[in-house]
Amino acid sequence: MGETIGPLTGFLAVLLIFGGIPAALVVAYSFSRKARHAERLAMIEKGVDPSTFMNEETSSNTALMWGMLILGVGLGSFLGYILSVFTSMSQQYLMPALSLIFGGLGLVGFFIYRNKSEAKKAA
Repeated sequence: MGETIGPLTGFLAVLLIFGGIPAALVVAYSFSRKARHAERLAMIEKGVDPSTFMNEETSSNTALMWGMLILGVGLGSFLGYILSVFTSMSQQYLMPALSLIFGGLGLVGFFIYRNKSEAKKAA
């Protein structure tokens, strides 16, 4: 009995990671699309134009935000690795800490950029 539990546990773990998590993401995405569709239909029924709530600029800003976040995390990881190689600091603590710090700095940079671009459009 004990000989079959080990491989079975490993198989179930792999199945959960590569099957369960993507399935959960697909189900969550489909429910959000369904809710958005129902919301737009309700707005149309009430006479509200749903295109007023859609912003074309949002997709480009979202891409920039994710790009700056990922760039910050990558830069923080790289800097953490370099510091751990050339100093006696532990890589175990240094890399996650610097990744979070630089990822946050990337988001702050995006926030500043977005506020400046909105101020230019308003002026």
